[in-house]
Amino acid sequence: MSRQRGVAAVCNTKVEEILMQDGKVAGVRATNPNELPIKYTCRALIVATGGFGANSEMLAQYRPELRDAVTTNQPGTQGDGIKFAQEVGADTVDIDQIQVHPTVEQTTATLLSENIRGDGAILVNADGVRFTNELLTRDRVSEAEWAQPGRGAFAVFDQSVHDNNLSVEEKFVSRGLIHVADTFEELAQKMGVPTDAFVNTVTSYNDNIANGVEDLLGRTKSLNPLVKSPFYALPVAPGVHHCMGGLRVNVKAEVLDADGNPIPGLFAAGEVTGGIHGGNRLGGNAVCDINVNGRQAQETACAYVFA
Repeated sequence: MSRQRGVAAVCNTKVEEILMQDGKVAGVRATNPNELPIKYTCRALIVATGGFGANSEMLAQYRPELRDAVTTNQPGTQGDGIKFAQEVGADTVDIDQIQVHPTVEQTTATLLSENIRGDGAILVNADGVRFTNELLTRDRVSEAEWAQPGRGAFAVFDQSVHDNNLSVEEKFVSRGLIHVADTFEELAQKMGVPTDAFVNTVTSYNDNIANGVEDLLGRTKSLNPLVKSPFYALPVAPGVHHCMGGLRVNVKAEVLDADGNPIPGLFAAGEVTGGIHGGNRLGGNAVCDINVNGRQAQETACAYVFA
């Protein structure tokens, strides 16, 4: 659609600074692929650069305990938009609220979707036992994992869960990242956990479901027994996933200064903003964020330019 309207996309060009004139946005200074400076003039600027989940220095500044955590973010989530907006007076909100995802494969930072637990996967620790209700919120499951030996766990599921989630094959099986076995005994050996404890954990879990016994860890949904072989176990641990904090904006997507006043010509949408999700972002709403907040930002920006 942009091409149809004659709007060109400029790639591999890094914005370094917002240019201001008479207190209003006047453009940006950037660096092109040849590392030469270039300026773009504009009356309105929408910042949509995402969070800072891949910037270890910013993580260390706001959440030191997450500095060395792996991240599911792409390498470009460096918080650039937050930094250059702050330089022209933008305020931030909830900047230390960073969500970690509990099921991330640590050697590749590949995320194991919630669908896996939602379809019946359980989490067991290095002792071969369950330790939490797997369907609690991401922050609570992550905290429970951090409290385990090795600060991680195994996501364990059967072929039925695998068949309902085709990404498992592409992301983990084909890359040799996951343990696969025909029996629980064999799976325990591959995982390196005590066989008797692990087998007892899974069989007790299955038996309780079959007999209608209340789950000892409070799980009430997706109580699907693990009975169809082969069986799978993926080593997982928490990883940085989403920044709930960022630039302070109002409902019109205008970026606000420390006094709560809009910075003329500056707008923002997406993960670069804060104050929308609070302390714990709910999964599954990223597309809604993009469409709703992005559209609001462009409508407000257009109204500002053509007023």
